[in-house]
Amino acid sequence: MRRYPEPVSRLRAILSRPIVAILIVTALGGVVRTWQLGSPGELIFDEAYYPKVGCILIGGSDEYCRIDSNDEKFWRKDKWDVGSWVHPPLGKWSIGLGIKAFGMDPSGWRSATAAAGTAVVALTALLAWLLFSSVAWTYVAGLLMAVEHLNVVLSRTALLDMHLELWVLAGFVLLVLDRRWLERRQARVDRAEPDRDPGPRIYSPLWRPWRYAAGAAFGAATAVKWSGAIALAAALLLTLIWEIQRRHRSGTGWVGAAGRAMAREALGVTLALLLLPALIHLATWLPWLHHFDWDWAKWWDTQEGAYRFHFEGGLEEFKTDPESGSLVATHPYYARPWGWIILWRPISFYFKDVGPEMRQILAIGNPLIFWASAFALPFLVFVWRRFRDWRAGFILVAFLGQYLPWFRVSRPTFFFYVAPLTPFMLLAVVALLQRLSDSFLVVREPDGSVALHPDTGEPAISTAYVYRPFVWIYIAAAVLVFAWFWPILTGGQISDLRYPTIVWFPGWI
Repeated sequence: MRRYPEPVSRLRAILSRPIVAILIVTALGGVVRTWQLGSPGELIFDEAYYPKVGCILIGGSDEYCRIDSNDEKFWRKDKWDVGSWVHPPLGKWSIGLGIKAFGMDPSGWRSATAAAGTAVVALTALLAWLLFSSVAWTYVAGLLMAVEHLNVVLSRTALLDMHLELWVLAGFVLLVLDRRWLERRQARVDRAEPDRDPGPRIYSPLWRPWRYAAGAAFGAATAVKWSGAIALAAALLLTLIWEIQRRHRSGTGWVGAAGRAMAREALGVTLALLLLPALIHLATWLPWLHHFDWDWAKWWDTQEGAYRFHFEGGLEEFKTDPESGSLVATHPYYARPWGWIILWRPISFYFKDVGPEMRQILAIGNPLIFWASAFALPFLVFVWRRFRDWRAGFILVAFLGQYLPWFRVSRPTFFFYVAPLTPFMLLAVVALLQRLSDSFLVVREPDGSVALHPDTGEPAISTAYVYRPFVWIYIAAAVLVFAWFWPILTGGQISDLRYPTIVWFPGWI
């Protein structure tokens, strides 16, 4: 066993603690997300809405909140908003609290979103620890999230999507903690009643604190954007799968396990994952109701208007050109869900021509992470089926449960809607990397049995981790790609010669 000098051994012991790993990657993510946060020094993309609304919510004047147009003044009076009233208020309140703390300037209105993005790095690292029980892979997951391009861009822009991602990810982390909590208590029951007949008693308490906390988090997600309800539905599906599997493992058939799960868990799931999220969502509207003298009819009218906007053509992908009579795109960056993972159509948040150079903020995923997830996610299907690995199933259900419903959405969609899915895409990549890193070569006979070494007679199994160098090369490459893309993620100046070396395809322009 290799011996290290005492100071090195002490440092290794400190760095090998999970909490230290989480803190280090969180600090890295925080630096990346807050470095020169005030640049560009103007409202970009949909910052035309949310910082102004946040400022209104904390009581700012028209002048302080930059309420200039008659439309904005109308919406302020009619909806306590400036045009983003079709979204619930929690994310806008978060942005407003940042403005309250740091002022109505670029750093101030982006501060809360940067904090949310930093928290996402911490939660991703924590979830990696809960899933893989490895400090090394906790570092890797946190590092990859720290340098994931889309998360960096959204963390540095005062939009709602990073706040949505934060609460969605928190909800799934809390579900995993609920599973661990329940497993520990089930183990106590099994030890206390080893010979109970018939079969083991399935521990199913009504009060499961982590499940209620998860429900509160998913309720907060729906209070940021209505699409948070998609994540809540995925969480309900995951909960049902886990509860059925738990009873099936005790020897009950699948049909019986499903029936018992429904009977025993219906009340608890309804309270924790349906009623509580609804109450949390409604609670975020209380300041709005108070502002309008508890006019519930006006509140209901606002909800109906939001529904019509999202589901009945509030956004149109094409309109008829009055001159030519042909259909023309209403927005050049609409992106269908099938193209999100392959980065078919990222979206430009900001562009400015500065003579021989340019400045741009391109909301795009880290290509090495997104494209690797296109291989990692199908691989997890194999792992889940072949090895019954609940961790693979968790990642897949959390991802697919949020992704597939978007294919049923008829309204135009944008690439950055993929944000709440990125932690699970990244964790799928980490799961694949872990298996590659721990794999070694095995020589097999035609019948599938392990071959024997002709000289020693020992099983022909390599003792070297032959894929591990490729794993670390991949991780290093993902970080280097992030560093290369940095100017286009933060609005830095880029020369005409360098621009094509970053923007690789016509669809990225």
